[in-house]
Amino acid sequence: MPRIVLMLFAVLVASVICSNSSPALAAGDASSALFDAYAKMIDSRCVAETVSSDAKGRENRSKVEFDTINRIRVTTDQASFIVLPEGTWMRTGGGEWMKPPIDMSAMFKRLVPSTLEEIRAGTRNIRDEGMQTVEGQNLRAVSYDVDTQVMGISVSSHNTVFIDASGRIVRSVSDGEAMGQKTHSVQKIRYDDSISISAPD
Repeated sequence: MPRIVLMLFAVLVASVICSNSSPALAAGDASSALFDAYAKMIDSRCVAETVSSDAKGRENRSKVEFDTINRIRVTTDQASFIVLPEGTWMRTGGGEWMKPPIDMSAMFKRLVPSTLEEIRAGTRNIRDEGMQTVEGQNLRAVSYDVDTQVMGISVSSHNTVFIDASGRIVRSVSDGEAMGQKTHSVQKIRYDDSISISAPD
């Protein structure tokens, strides 16, 4: 469970070697760009695909689909979850969907910030890193640090998000630590208004 917890937390407070090609924004402008981008993400339908590696080089892959922030489908190497206001379902491998023995809705709500106030909490050292070219795209890079508690576990991370011309986060790189374990994560975010998530049959 700790690895799944860390992966989910990295979805919105995530953390590419690129060339810096423009002057940095003022600190206030960088903060506005960061939180405006997260505000757009909260209200969007999108897919976040993450590759995380630990200090031993072991990789975990995950995909999180958002039908807005209130309707989420999570797919990891080990398990899948559907989290809706009406309940939570899970399955391992290709097995049947089932309700977990305990209600996990509250846990997922604590893992995924749902308001800008929650995202702002613990965010510090916001810095504009200028325009950078990533996979052929010219993106604004903004870095920041996070120190917070996730289900009673202290989590710290250094993150860089990449914001496109429309002000949306499309990529993030994160180096985090929790319970003495360090994780490097790279996340790609794709926006898709056709995403619809409902309870399994």
